[in-house]
Amino acid sequence: MLTMAPSQPLKTAITNIHSAHHTLGTTAVVKAVELGELALSVSNMLGCDYVFVSHFGPHVLLSPQHLHRTIRELLDMLDTSPRQSLIVSADELPEGQITFTRYDYVWENRKVVRVNPNHITDQEQIDFIQMMFDCSSTC
Repeated sequence: MLTMAPSQPLKTAITNIHSAHHTLGTTAVVKAVELGELALSVSNMLGCDYVFVSHFGPHVLLSPQHLHRTIRELLDMLDTSPRQSLIVSADELPEGQITFTRYDYVWENRKVVRVNPNHITDQEQIDFIQMMFDCSSTC
């Protein structure tokens, strides 16, 4: 697996967590953000929202058995269009490198019906995603 050293620290947690509580109630993603386990940031390019989920090491909410719900909660929490959003995890490893995983999903009838995690290993893709991550803003 190819990785890149980070050019900056991982993004900080979202700042509007209290408004998410009022509109959604407490979800697993909101709790993880509050606890500092996950940090969210978004970068927009050509009408596509790149939603970055930053974390240190594996996180249970990004495991195969929880991905459907996690993606749904992220989209609801950030009020982004499922058809115009791309979810990418930015996993910071103990040695300080970041690996990226893109989550390709199928959205039908207001729910995620299939998710395919794709580790980004092509250097050109890594460079592009790293640039988008560096330009992303915390939400």
